[in-house]
Amino acid sequence: MKEPLRKLVIGASYGLLTAAKLAASGQPVSVVGFPDEVARIWSHGVRIGFADGLVLVPPMGYAGIRLVTPEEVDVAEHDLVFLAVQEPQVGTAAMAGLLRRIGDRLPVAALMNMPPPPFLERVPGLPQGIGRGAYRDAAVWAGLPAARMTLASPDAQALRLDPDKPGRLTVTLASNLRFAPFARADDQALLQQVTRAASRVKSPSGFYPVQFVTRSSVFAPLAKWPMLAVGNCRCVGTGQSALRSIRDAVWDDVRLSRRLYDGVTAGLLACGAPPTALVPFESYAKAAEQLVRPSSLARALAHGATAVERIDLLVLNLLRDTGQNAEICNLMQSVCDTIATMLISNEKRS
Repeated sequence: MKEPLRKLVIGASYGLLTAAKLAASGQPVSVVGFPDEVARIWSHGVRIGFADGLVLVPPMGYAGIRLVTPEEVDVAEHDLVFLAVQEPQVGTAAMAGLLRRIGDRLPVAALMNMPPPPFLERVPGLPQGIGRGAYRDAAVWAGLPAARMTLASPDAQALRLDPDKPGRLTVTLASNLRFAPFARADDQALLQQVTRAASRVKSPSGFYPVQFVTRSSVFAPLAKWPMLAVGNCRCVGTGQSALRSIRDAVWDDVRLSRRLYDGVTAGLLACGAPPTALVPFESYAKAAEQLVRPSSLARALAHGATAVERIDLLVLNLLRDTGQNAEICNLMQSVCDTIATMLISNEKRS
């Protein structure tokens, strides 16, 4: 009997949330991580904890989650890719080599704040060249065709609270993952089949949180841009406020936060985004009250990172290219300057 094709999840941190739900629904998964990460996850297993006390422990091994390094992946064993990595990680030799081997052979659903350049090609109305200066190595993406790429808005917040046990994730905000549709009908049908099964996984007390929504607008993942600009990117500061929670970034000066949020929203509307695909500021601000930790971007910079996702530069390009007013552009420029200053400082210390 022919062996079932596996799902390929690239990224053994945030990607474990999706991998665990897939494996728990009976779909075998290969999870790609770096060698030390893979070894430690094998040692301690995978455990997804939710804020309501539910715990998901997926099956491991051949019939469940199989952990591999990028070099160990046989692309022919898989039929669908979930890409859940930070954008600078894609530029490492091992990850870049894996993406080249995938090429146009498999559909790729990205779970990233930073949209892969092939996906941006699919969004009508976005200014040409909006990604200028924002990607560490845009050439890495050249072999992945836009027609086989989609993106989800990674709204669910999942953290590794114990660095010694990287397979243990705690979901602190269990929002759903909303996928833009694939361009190809067969790729979309596969995504719907896979995610429908994963969303039906139940515990004794009910369905596990974080569902997969596959009938969203192509603009739906970009609804995260105002949130990232106002919250995640503004966790980064200087002096005594060098690291603050997303909640504080939003609420310390809520009027300023609203102005910037509404400015980024206006930029997306100018590109043709339907209002129903976007999220009002009030809804985001309410959700931000639960986000009591700094963003992963801010934490990375605080720990000396010299390369981070520059979603801030994408947003700044959007504001300028859609003709938003100078006040909003200057607010976003200030955010970009703060992040750039931190990166330069980290490079000097490294």
